[in-house]
Amino acid sequence: MGLLAGRIAAAEALGRDLPPPTLTTSMGALVNHITGGAEAKTFQPMNVNFGLYPPLDDIRSGRRGRKDRYPAYTNRAKDDFRDWLAAQG
Repeated sequence: MGLLAGRIAAAEALGRDLPPPTLTTSMGALVNHITGGAEAKTFQPMNVNFGLYPPLDDIRSGRRGRKDRYPAYTNRAKDDFRDWLAAQG
């Protein structure tokens, strides 16, 4: 998260816009949690966990168990974060 904060600060200093990573990535899910995805009255800081990710679509998850779901969350997060990094140049 420190690296992301540094990138955002650098982009701002250069007058550029840096969109946050998508919600399907660990950093994006945490950014969403701390910037409004959580109830302000009951907010608790937390580490990343699969409960912060949006649900998988039916094609990827179906009605599979945790053993199959967790790798699907992880693979989607890695692919989406790689795409986000590539889009930043």
